[in-house]
Amino acid sequence: MHDNDYVMCECDLAPLKDLVVSLEQKHTIRMIKEPSICLTMVRAEDSLDRQEFFLGEVLTTECEVSVDGVVGSGICLGEEPVRGYCIAVVDALLHGGAPPPEVSAFLDHHRRGLSDRDTAEFNHVLRTHVDFKLMEQE
Repeated sequence: MHDNDYVMCECDLAPLKDLVVSLEQKHTIRMIKEPSICLTMVRAEDSLDRQEFFLGEVLTTECEVSVDGVVGSGICLGEEPVRGYCIAVVDALLHGGAPPPEVSAFLDHHRRGLSDRDTAEFNHVLRTHVDFKLMEQE
């Protein structure tokens, strides 16, 4: 099951933007930190030693807003100021108690779509799997 951040980062931008435009009509949104581009260190864990290390830096977009007095932040990979803003707005609504029904419906719909996409991709990769035991028998 995909978490909300993953869904908002991976879904198409147009429907996410449409959702936020409709939410702007119903809520008071104040910009705390404009979307900005930055470099973020990526942590990883060594699979043998279980030691944490920094893999490197990635370009990200960060944004912070207040929606009806509740602070939300958005961060996504790449230079995507609109997506960063949209994620921050939805994040604030999710942290402000019960989210509006259209937010829950949006996340559920796109979560199912991403799950279907991931399953199809996994099955596609699985078709390229080589069984070396069968190759030895020939």
